[in-house]
Amino acid sequence: MSFHDKRIVVTGVSSGVGQATALALMNAGAFVIGLDIKPASDSCSQFILCDLSNPASIDEAVLQIKQPIDGLANIAGVPGSLPADVVFKVNFLGLRYLTNLLLPKLADRASVVNVASTAGAGWRNHKSICERLLTLGDWHQCLASFQELHMDAVATYDFTKELVILYTMLVASNQRHRGVRVNSVSPGAVCTPILAAFYDTMGDELLHNLKQQAGGRDAYPDEIAGAILLMLDPKGFWINGTDLIVDGGAEVLMNLEGLATPPLPFN
Repeated sequence: MSFHDKRIVVTGVSSGVGQATALALMNAGAFVIGLDIKPASDSCSQFILCDLSNPASIDEAVLQIKQPIDGLANIAGVPGSLPADVVFKVNFLGLRYLTNLLLPKLADRASVVNVASTAGAGWRNHKSICERLLTLGDWHQCLASFQELHMDAVATYDFTKELVILYTMLVASNQRHRGVRVNSVSPGAVCTPILAAFYDTMGDELLHNLKQQAGGRDAYPDEIAGAILLMLDPKGFWINGTDLIVDGGAEVLMNLEGLATPPLPFN
């Protein structure tokens, strides 16, 4: 894949999948504009400090991004070990607010990739609640409506990923006239600095079983980055409004349960 002379915005570039994606894009010739709450000048062409839990910080960051933009990869996120409000702000509100501000700066036929999670696979069960929040465009009104649900942080993590998947579909539909593609990527567990928090909050037994189904290990950041680049690539023009599961086949266990055959570890 070649991204020569393409300008791509990537969030979460200081570590994990965001860092791996930014480096892969630069190796493919892209000019990467990296956003993160932690300094990360070594993994991008231009770094902008940005706190996705704060709309004022996002406003300031967007002012520093010149157009046109050829791609946007929303990768930054936090686990369910943080307070529920923070999880909701960073994983959904901040992602949506930033994306909505950058859409006018996107070139025609640009591509957006939002990182969701296999934890959001149950969005169909909460579709009506998700749709109600998606109609609330105001940051504070949406946050207040979420707070009325009284979710704990772990449930909030799953819920925000469900929202990201549906928001992806929504934006894909309203940007299609420009040829702007919007897709989501849903990883399983990934070897990043916050992996331990996922095992603590989502259940060690469940994630262990999923890991065994995937071949005995969790994903590496560059493997998820590869999927993100695949979805950003202009050659994938007919892929739009889609959620791509990238978990090594672990989801097979959730769908087939006892019918699934555990694979031998793959080296």
